[in-house]
Amino acid sequence: MSDAAARPWYERAFGAAYPVVYAHRDEAEARTALDLCERLLDGVPPGPWLDLGCGQGRHLKALAERGRDVVGLDLSPELLRLARDESPSSRLIRADMCRLPLRPASMSAVLSLFTAFGYFEEEAAHRGVVQGIARSLRPGGAWLLDYLDADRVADELAAGDRVRERRSGPLVVLERRRLVAAPRRVVKEVRLEPAAGAVQAAAALGVPPAGLEYDETVALFTLDELDALAGSAGLERVAGVGSYAGAPLRSGESDRWILVFARPSPRKDGP
Repeated sequence: MSDAAARPWYERAFGAAYPVVYAHRDEAEARTALDLCERLLDGVPPGPWLDLGCGQGRHLKALAERGRDVVGLDLSPELLRLARDESPSSRLIRADMCRLPLRPASMSAVLSLFTAFGYFEEEAAHRGVVQGIARSLRPGGAWLLDYLDADRVADELAAGDRVRERRSGPLVVLERRRLVAAPRRVVKEVRLEPAAGAVQAAAALGVPPAGLEYDETVALFTLDELDALAGSAGLERVAGVGSYAGAPLRSGESDRWILVFARPSPRKDGP
């Protein structure tokens, strides 16, 4: 196995090609998602918001345009360079979400947008991420998790793998999604190839003429399991909707799960 193949999938997938592969996730979608975020997080205390797994910065840019004090954190140097161009005023940190280099109680809100959670096979790793998030939150602060409807995805893939091929910029993207039972997760096998006449453009994105392959893996937690993970870190779910438009949260029937887990404020004794 090559050194590159031995790296975790998220180190190989989140490179220069990633914004092209997901070009359909654009700034308009980011603004719609953040409209919802600001409504759901209306009661958090003043202070900075952390975009955890900020990628190329499309949410950072929209937050900065709204006057938010925002911090972006990501592991990918390629995506952080793009984020710097997208949002020059934002503070950026290169770090692993499993080891957040943040002061305790330094953030008013932490955002995990576009399924920037669930990347590991071990539940202990996910629990560590949530504990790090909880430590970074101020009393009354909240973690907003934008996550797939895991029950709906599991039901869809129980009938068989889903395969599609599409063109995105200079790349041909081939994807196969399959369900893994234990631990329950969805695996997307991705192959990127240069489109006809686009070998040089694809190479600039890190995709060689022979193509690039990797798997994306996301744990499929139930709502109860997510509540338990958050609860183990002292967070409590205080809100949840089933789409960016604010549809009711219905397990197995939602476009997405957008969940808010709050760190309780200290109680004030007295009359």
